[in-house]
Parts: sequence; C-alpha cells; structure tokens
Amino acid sequence: MNNDTLTIREGDALLQGGSLTGNGSVEKSGSGTLTVSNTTLTQKAVNLNEGTLTLNDSTVTTDVIAQRGTALKLTGSTVLNGAIDPTNVTLASGATWNIPDNATVQSVVDDLSHAGQIHFTSTRTGKFVPATLKVKNLNGQNGTISLRVRPDMAQNNADRLVIDGGRATGKTILNLVNAGNSASGLATSGKGIQVVEAINGATTEEGAFVQGNRLQAGAFNYSLNRDSDESWYLRSENAYRAEVPLYASMLTQAMDYDRILAGSRSHQTGVSGENNSVRLSIQGGHLGHDNNGGIARGATPESSGSYGFVRLEGDLLRTEVAGMSLTTGVYGAAGHSSVDVKDDDGSRAGTVRDDAGSLGGYLNLTHTSSGLWADIVAQGTRHSMKASSDNNDFRARGWGWLGSLETGLPFSITDNLMLEPQLHYTWQGLSLDDGQDNAGYVKFGHGSAQHVRAGFRLGSHNDMTFGEGTSSRDTLRDSTKHGVSELPVNWWVQPSVIRTFSSRGDMSMGTAAAGSNMTFSPSQNGTSLDLQAGLEARVRENITLGVQAGYAHSVSGSSAEGYNGQATLNVTF
Repeated sequence: MNNDTLTIREGDALLQGGSLTGNGSVEKSGSGTLTVSNTTLTQKAVNLNEGTLTLNDSTVTTDVIAQRGTALKLTGSTVLNGAIDPTNVTLASGATWNIPDNATVQSVVDDLSHAGQIHFTSTRTGKFVPATLKVKNLNGQNGTISLRVRPDMAQNNADRLVIDGGRATGKTILNLVNAGNSASGLATSGKGIQVVEAINGATTEEGAFVQGNRLQAGAFNYSLNRDSDESWYLRSENAYRAEVPLYASMLTQAMDYDRILAGSRSHQTGVSGENNSVRLSIQGGHLGHDNNGGIARGATPESSGSYGFVRLEGDLLRTEVAGMSLTTGVYGAAGHSSVDVKDDDGSRAGTVRDDAGSLGGYLNLTHTSSGLWADIVAQGTRHSMKASSDNNDFRARGWGWLGSLETGLPFSITDNLMLEPQLHYTWQGLSLDDGQDNAGYVKFGHGSAQHVRAGFRLGSHNDMTFGEGTSSRDTLRDSTKHGVSELPVNWWVQPSVIRTFSSRGDMSMGTAAAGSNMTFSPSQNGTSLDLQAGLEARVRENITLGVQAGYAHSVSGSSAEGYNGQATLNVTF
C-alpha cells in the first residue's frame, strides 16, 4: 500500500504471512480482534479505533495511534518499532517494543501488562535527548525496560518511565545503558537521577522495580532507590566501586614484594672465608594488610594473599682493603604474588596477580677487627600486574626500584653465643603505567615509601668448618660424609620493630567530564613487630644449607603483616 488505507471493520480478522509495506495506514474499527501473524508490517501508522489488535510473531514498524478503551497485544516473538498512543498494552514474554526517539507521537499507555522487553532507541547524533514512556497502571511480570542514562550530565540525564495517576505493581526490571562516555561519571546530588516518576497521586509498590545490571562510571557505582515521593532514582553509592580499592592495592602489593625480596638476603651467608660463593634461595609466604578504615579514609585496602620467588646470587669480588673485608655481587630473581582485596565494607573487591623479575647488586663491608659491618643493596624489578574483579580485567606494567643500607655490630656473650644489634634503612619507589577499564581511566602517581628496622640477632657463632664448628672430632676433618648430629650448625633468632613512613602513591580514576576525577592516596605508614629464626648447617666443606621462618604482625597503621619460609643453598668455590 502506498498512500492508501486498509480498513478492518466489524468482527474478527486475520492477516497472516507475507509483507504489508508502504506509506499508507491500517485502520482497525469495530469491536472484534484483528490478528496480524507471521507478517512484516511497515506502514506510516496503524489506527486502532475500536476493539483489539494482536501482533503475533510479526515485525511491525509503525506508530500505533489508538483510542482509549482499545487493546494492543504483542505475543510470540513480535517486535514493534514505534510509538503507542494511547491504549491498553500487553507484552508477552517473548515480545519486544522498541520506542524510537523520532516517533511522531509520545508513547502513552493506559494499562501495561509487561512480561517482555521495552527499549528506548535513538537515531539521533549529538546532544542527548531523553525519551519518556507514560503509563497509568503498570503490572510488571518480570518484564524489562532498558533506559539510557548519562551519569556524566547533571540534568536531563536519563530516559524516564512516568506513572501517571495509577499504580506500579508486580516486578519490572530496569536495565541501565550508559548512553555517554562509559568512562564518565559524576557524584549524584539531591535525590539522584530520576528514572521512574510518579505524578498525579500515582503510587509504586516497594518491589515494583529492580535494577537489572550494574551501572558504573568513573569511580562510582549507581544504584536504584525508591524515594518517599513514590519515584525511583539512581544514586552514586557512598562506597566507591570495587575497582577503587582493587587498583589502589596494586601499588602496595608491588612495593611489599620488592621490599621482601631485597630483605630476604642475609649479609652473613657466605661472607666468612676467602672464597666467593653462589647462593640459591627459595622463599614463599603469606602477606596482607588489615582493615584500618579503608580507602575512603586514606588507608591501604584490606588484603590477604601469597607470594613466592626464586633468587640466585653470586659474589663477583672478595678482597681486603684497609682493614676491611669487601664483597660485591649480583642477584636475579623471578617471582609471583596473588592477593585478594576487600572493599571498605568487607566484601570481595577482586584479585591482583603480579609476575615479577628482578636484578640487584650488593656491597658488603666488614671491619676485620671489630666485626662492624655494612650491607648496601640496589634492586630493580619489572612488574606485570593484572587486577580482576567481577566486572573488569585491568592490566598494568611498571618498574620498582629500591636501595637499602643495613648495619650491625656483633658482641660475643660466650665463646659460641653472639648478640648483634642491627639497624636497617630502606627506600623504595614504584611507577606503574596508566590505563583504562570499562568504566573510566586509571592513573597512577609515583609511589614511594621508607622503612626502618631496628632489632637484634641472637644466635650461635661457630666457625662453620668441619672439626672446628659444633663438632670438634678430629676424625671429621678429612671426612666427606657426616652424620646429622656431627654437622657444624648455627642457629639464630632475630626480633625487630619495623616502621614504615613517608609513604605516598596516588591513584586517580575518572574521565574527561568536569568533576569526575577522584584521587585516592592510600597510606602504608605503620609499625609492625617482626620475628625471624633460622638454622644453617654445613653439609660439605663448600656447601651450606640454611632454613628460616618468620612472622610479622602489624601493631599500628597500615603496615604489612604475614609469615614466610625460606630455604637457601650456599656453594663456595
């Protein structure tokens, strides 16, 4: 039909199969039912003057202009593209109604029984223009309504369902579509972003609407809330979205790993004697941070996880200079850490995994007569990190660097018992690449922290040579195999207090939208108590095995805590 009109009058009628296209119109009059089934119908308009129009398993592109008291039913897999004004509408579970923003009339429905899908669609470019569906009575039967939302705009920022003078009952699911920059988001003010408006005395039941999907933008989550005026609003949650503490913890996790790796080497292993040595160490452990107010209060997010690494180091030079024993060397390490992070409310935020490769160098100076020593370490680490939440997978690479100075002075309590006060200072920095997830950009500032460890080491101090150590039997001097009870062994315990201070490391999330940027600066400052203990046994003239274990407990602030175990093989040559 071109500009003609197909008129269906009294009684029931059926249009089945084929296509009915053109610029004409279809007019339904009389009290009967017109059923359009398995048909493609494209017309300028369908005029529903009386009776009932049933669209079954059809694709219909037109506006339905109706008179009050009529009925429109969408059944089967029908798709209607167009506005409806006004009639009683029933959407079956498989039916879809697409409401275009360029319709010639506004969609107004008297009674809507809704088990299908309703979408607001847009063909316009440029400025966002919200659309409106006005309904007198809504009976939700688990149907969905998709609404376009612009969280980056302060006004006229969402499509709207209007309940006009009637009631909203049952259950209708609101699916929220970010119609702007998915990375943009502002904190809502007042009641929030209105998506359901109750006017002229309309009421809405408590469970009439539920949020069907998570809406995230910038640093915010937006949740659906019913207000005392019977209307429904989207509001930015007081708690930031889970990715905020998750991404902020990446700085802390990488720096914790770097510090543990650098602190795992002992200046005493292989220092004694005239020969260079090579050391292979394997360490694993648990590491975490307690909840000290959460990201909203500037604390490091609560976390708990594990780590492990393999380190190989070797001496390059060993010499005597002006009454000092000097040893220099290098080490390399490969490791992995995996940490579960919690949100401020204690719920799971996600998991951060880090694969790290490190190179370092050390210089040890020991005063020959007094035993006073100093150990200097420089270390660089390449981090490859992945943060996974329920809604995002975010990756970042970066570099960590560290320098430390440790010193101690041993005192002999008895011939074989030594007490050694120690002081250890560490400075470290971290730089991670910026990136973007599906809700906004993520930027990292330069991270840094300083640590001071003060404590002492108490333990046996044998020469660790066969026949002169813990076993003095002459028959062992030239032996190559020995019983466990005959091996030269040293033991030690090392209690310490560790203070972390001057920590910094900003993490920003937001978009180009004015006011969307949020900066978080979780602090690592705090104090922890640390206890380490170990054994070293010489199993061959040139081979020493060492094991150690330790535990750190945070007593203030956001300092790290956890436990560790390490095994070391030292070979001299």
